[in-house]
Formats: sequence, C-alpha cells, structure tokens
Amino acid sequence: MASKKVARRYTLALFELTEELKLTDKVAKDFSDLIKTINSSKELKLFLKTPIINSHRKGEVLEKMFKGKVQELTFKFINILTRKERENLLYEIAEDFLNLVDEKRGIVKVKINTAGKILDKDKKAIENKLSMYMGKTIKASYDIDKTLIGGFVAQVSDIVIDASIERQLQLLREQFIKGSFNN
Repeated sequence: MASKKVARRYTLALFELTEELKLTDKVAKDFSDLIKTINSSKELKLFLKTPIINSHRKGEVLEKMFKGKVQELTFKFINILTRKERENLLYEIAEDFLNLVDEKRGIVKVKINTAGKILDKDKKAIENKLSMYMGKTIKASYDIDKTLIGGFVAQVSDIVIDASIERQLQLLREQFIKGSFNN
C-alpha cells in the first residue's frame, strides 16, 4: 500500500508538469508503449523489481532502451526514478498516470464480455449506450466469455451491468413467479 502512495505522489507531480508543458498526450503515449514493453518481457519486469541489481545499473539499461525513443521529459522522469531508487515503481506509475489522464478527461475504462465475436457496429452501439448511461466517454476492451449464452456483461470498476440472455431470462422468470408479467 505504501508503494501506491509513493507512486501516486510521483504521478501527480508528473501530471501537473505535463499539463503545464502541454506534453500530457505525448508522455501518456510513452507510458502506454512502456507498459506494453514491460508486459511483453517477463525478464524486464523482473529486472525492474529485483533488489539484487543496483539502481545505477538499472538506469544504464533503461537509458539504452529509452533514450531518443521517448519524450525528453519521459526520459528525465525515468532517470529521476532510478536516481531515487524507485525504478521498481515505474510500471505502477505509468499505469497510474494513464488512469489519471483518463480520469481528468472523463474517460471510463469498461471491460465487456460477450458470448462470441461481435461486429464493430454492435461494439459501437454498446459503447454509445454505456456512454449515455454513465454520462462519460467509454474506453472499452472486449473479451469472449464462452459461458455466456448471448448478450454481454460490462464491468466498470466495481459496477457490473449484466445484459446477458441468461440474466434477461432470470428477470423474466422472476416476473412470472411474482405474477406481475404484463403484455
């Protein structure tokens, strides 16, 4: 938990600076790419977390990886983290930064599970409905859930919106049992 608080302090400071310098989108792109790079390499993830390798050595490796490939501000920020021996928080800070950018812009991440592959127009329709329902812009990710008969289940943080066929049948069954089924 303490690492989350430390990461948040770095995130907030960086966010304020990027807003002031009008570099938020560019740094967000760098962090998005950085997260993809770390996720694609178990070795890199372990390298950043391990206390066995000193921060100076980690800084040298990160410099070779990112110098000239990311914004100067992003690179300087990574250097500050390694100098402060906080490179183990890089991934967490990058994720937190992207979440903060979305939060400030009124964008909500939604995980949507469907019974099978759906068409882009159907995805757009689902996203529009959820956007209207929530009053925010939606950033959706889709997964296939073979246990669903049809429809979809959307999750926004701890809120679940169940529009599956199974749920609709369950609601219909409840109406029959109550005797409140109307034409």
